[in-house]
Formats: sequence, C-alpha cells, structure tokens
Amino acid sequence: SLLYTIKFEMILLLLLVVLVTVQGDVYLQGPRGSNNRLNEQGRARNNGNRLFDSQNNNRGGYNQGNLYYYTGSKVEIEWTNQHSCGNPNNFCELVVQYMCGDLVRDGTTTNTIPENRFQCDRADCNNDMEYGMHENYEYYKECRARQRNKGLYTADQNMKEEAHSTRQNNNGNRRGYECPEERDYYPYWHPTPWRDIVVFTNEPERCDYYKKESQNVKNKGYCKYPDNFLAFKEAKGQKAHMMNNKEACESTQVEHGGEMVTPKWVETGSWNSAAPDCLASPWSRDNHHGNNKGGYMNSYQWTVPDDIIHKNCVMRLRYNITSGEMTNNRFVEPINHEFNAEADDQPTKIDIATMHGLPVENDRGYYFKQDPVVEVFNFENKEHNKKLDLEVTLNTNQFGRTFEDRTHVFEIRKRPADIPADAVIHNLNVRGKRGNIVQTYPGVEYDFQPNILKMNGGDYLHAQWTGANSNPGNNAGQGRAGTDRSNMVLLRERTWEKEGEEEGHGCYACNYPVILSDDINFMGLKKEDLMALAYHTHYQNHGDMDELDDAATYFDLGPRKITTRGIYRYLCTRNNNFTNRSHKGQIHVK
Repeated sequence: SLLYTIKFEMILLLLLVVLVTVQGDVYLQGPRGSNNRLNEQGRARNNGNRLFDSQNNNRGGYNQGNLYYYTGSKVEIEWTNQHSCGNPNNFCELVVQYMCGDLVRDGTTTNTIPENRFQCDRADCNNDMEYGMHENYEYYKECRARQRNKGLYTADQNMKEEAHSTRQNNNGNRRGYECPEERDYYPYWHPTPWRDIVVFTNEPERCDYYKKESQNVKNKGYCKYPDNFLAFKEAKGQKAHMMNNKEACESTQVEHGGEMVTPKWVETGSWNSAAPDCLASPWSRDNHHGNNKGGYMNSYQWTVPDDIIHKNCVMRLRYNITSGEMTNNRFVEPINHEFNAEADDQPTKIDIATMHGLPVENDRGYYFKQDPVVEVFNFENKEHNKKLDLEVTLNTNQFGRTFEDRTHVFEIRKRPADIPADAVIHNLNVRGKRGNIVQTYPGVEYDFQPNILKMNGGDYLHAQWTGANSNPGNNAGQGRAGTDRSNMVLLRERTWEKEGEEEGHGCYACNYPVILSDDINFMGLKKEDLMALAYHTHYQNHGDMDELDDAATYFDLGPRKITTRGIYRYLCTRNNNFTNRSHKGQIHVK
C-alpha cells in the first residue's frame, strides 16, 4: 500500500545490537528513572512488565519520588547506556520524550494494569488508581487491533498480524498499555501521546528529517472506527481488525450496530510546539555504565516548555543501536521487508557474504540468520576445516534492539508571578540512592545534579530533591537503614592551594562544612534558607537530625534569585563517607 511505500523509506531507527545473553542497557539517572520500579524494598524490581518494556536488568531503577519543574526552567537530563554510542562500534540513536495526562500515574501496586477491563474497579482500568498507567486503555486496545506495518524488516521472526507484534517482540507480549510497534520505531506514523524533546543520531544529516516528522510539528493520522467499536467486539468475544493507512481505511467496511459502516481517516493535528532538538550522538564506550570522555554522565539540558502545565507528566528515554551489517548503505537502500527471510528456517536477505568478498550463495555459512555456523579458516582441506567451524551468537530479533527507561510522575508548574518570564531558573536536584557502588548498580551513589551548575548573576536557583524510605535494609550508608536523605552545606575554606582549582568559596578536597555566620557568604542566601538547606526547614533542629533521620525524604527550597557572584563548593554532610562516596557539588555564578 501507499503507507508501506512511503514509510519504509523513513523508519530508520532500527533498534539495538546486543548479544542474546546481555541484559540491562539504558538508565535515566536524573530525573530518576524507574525501570518499572515503584517502591520495592529489594534490590530487584518486582515486575518488569508493569508500565513499559525496558529490556533492562531487574536491578536498575530508583524507587518512587516525585518532583516538579517550572515552565521555562532548565532540567539536566542524565543517563548511562551500556553498549556504546557515538563511536564506530555501532549505529546509535537516542530519543527523549515526555507526555502528560490527567490519568497518568505511578499507582500503588507493582502489578501490571489488566488488559481485561472487567478485572479493574468498575470495569474502568483508566480510572483504577491502584495500577500505574502511562498510555491509556484505548491506546493499547487500538494498537492490539491495528494491522502491523508489514513493510518493516522482521528478519526470520514468526510474526503476528497486529501492531503489538514486532521483530523484537514477535510474540506480542504486553507491558502496561505501551504499543510495541510505536516503542520500537521512530518517528512513528500514527498519533501518540508523546512529545519530543531531543533526538541524538550518528548521522546528524538526518536531523532535518527527524524535525519535520516529529508530531510536535506534523499531523499524524489514524483510522477512526465507530464509537465503542472495540468494546462491542470485545463484548461479543470477536477479534477486531483495524486498518493502519488511509487507503485501506477508506476502502473497507465493518459491521457495527447491525449495519455496514466505513471508517474515516482522521488527522489529529500536531502538538503545535517547537520541533525537537537534534544533535550528534554523544560518545560512550562499550560494556560500561559510566561517564563520557569528560568524566561526567552524558546529558542534555532541557528547557521545560511553557505551552503545557500539568500535574501528571512522565519522561522516557529510548536507546537504539544497530549492527554494522544493517547500517551498510542503510539510508540509500533502507532495511525493510524486502530483506526478510522467505521462511522461518531460511537466512535473511541482508548480504553478509559480499561484505566478506564471498559470493551471495556460499558454502561457508556467511548468512545473516539465527546463530550461523561459519567456516573462518580458508583451508583447501574442507574436511579438516569443518572441525574449526565457529558459531556466531546472533539473535535476529535483537540485532538491532531498543532499550528504554521512564521516570516516575513529575509536575510542570507555571512559574511564579514574581519571577519574570525571561528570567532563567536552574533546577538543582540529587541523583542516586542508598548503597555502595555494587549495591546501587546499575543506578549510582548519591551526587548533586548537575554536579557543576553554571549560572549568571540574576538567575534563579531551585533546589529540590527526593528519595525513598524503601531501599534494601542492608545497603551501605549513613543514618537510618533503608532511607535516603540529603542536605546542602557550604564547605570550609581552603587552607592550602590546590593545583587546577579556581578561586572560590569552599575546599572541594575537604570534608568539613564551614561554620555559618553573618560573615559567611553562600550565594547571598538568607540565614533561613541556609538552615533549610542544612535541616530541611529553618526550624527543624529538633529530633534525630544529626544524620537527618527525622527529616523528610522530599525537600523543596523553592526558587531563589542569586545575585552574589563566585564559585561555591558544598557537600551533603550525611552522604559523604570519604572511603566510598563523595556527595559534593559546585555552583559557578558569573
């Protein structure tokens, strides 16, 4: 159909390359990624299918903790990805998006929201607040009934007919109300609830295309069936079949209410917001959840848009890498359905042989298929060579592959009336969780986020952080077992010169806080604010507060205008055990 002819020249985020045995790949470190966790007390999450298909290790993610951000404020988005990016080892792309909705929620149970609505309270899963939910019930049901895009490359996988079946998820498994086809491909060709923030790509020359195809600026269409069409089919125990393109939609008829009706192709309109940023993929190395070449996590500074204000929003990061076998001339001759195997036991039509100087039809096993056995040594004695054959570990549903992480719910608020519209607000948060480096992995230990915040005099600083009381009880850390707590106190002045360290307030190599007095300047903040940063409120100096045990997991100073210039180095007094963790930060005010 026309859809296939057009779309397979543009759907070119093929997914990610990884060996079958690898588990765990991309994690949002700030804002805090959930990896499908809620508030589990164990190191592993209870349910990897709760809200979305992460494909990540069960150990990843942070327990529930919710923040808010003002419109126009700056949010540092930080992540770690395992299988490299921005280098020749693979083709990598990352897509960051967010969505908001009245019923978007974290929920109170780690169980997956039901597919059968009669298992929900009052047969209304959308409003059964026990379950976490991002995409809604109708969104998934339409995906489950809609014809999949049959022009896509599916290798030799045995596929179902609907959009819940993809090469990576060919059996159609469900995770929350996420649509697997939409998850695995970008830009998607149907309307979605997601708004684009930024796309990172190994081929920046494709940025104009990604910007134009974003739903931020482009209408997306779908085949609209009569109201309650799917519900009637479900009630009758019948399977619904929905078309996925305009031509098929307008040329089909379905029985509904005792008569034959023709669906309508409807365009929902764009989000009418700015096109996403599009940048070159940042560098990271293989087999490593860690920092980039500069010694910091890969990051992107998001300016919160001012065209949406909502209490219930969530962010997601998708990480896609593709092997070199599929990136060869990939955008000149797109990898699409023409490269699929003719049968389950046949190789795909991706030409591996020619890449190795062999004829397409060869007897050395150089075919792109499931776990091929290849003759590596070119001996004349073929009988001898057979003893030296090697099996290549290759799973065609994972070459390439998509990984994903999503945050817990956050809020977007209108900036206070007394803060000018052109004033810059910088968010200062805390990332990480209780435990040593092994116990927190693939999360991280505590740190301020961003670790070095650079701002101008007259900008606003919004210090805010959250945590949990449900960390594993035996995880290393100070204060009451299982709890996250943080504070922020200026470090004492330097007593010796440290090579390479700029002049400023606080000794970064030291571990004692300064004695705060009227003579001490910490960004010009008032005494009440300094006490709040230290104790969570300026009056909460009672109870068990030496290690902040009686403080709350959540803290919000609110935005403060910073007019005193300088470099300020500070620490968290609780999470700074010198032998294994350093919870410190810097703010540079120009």
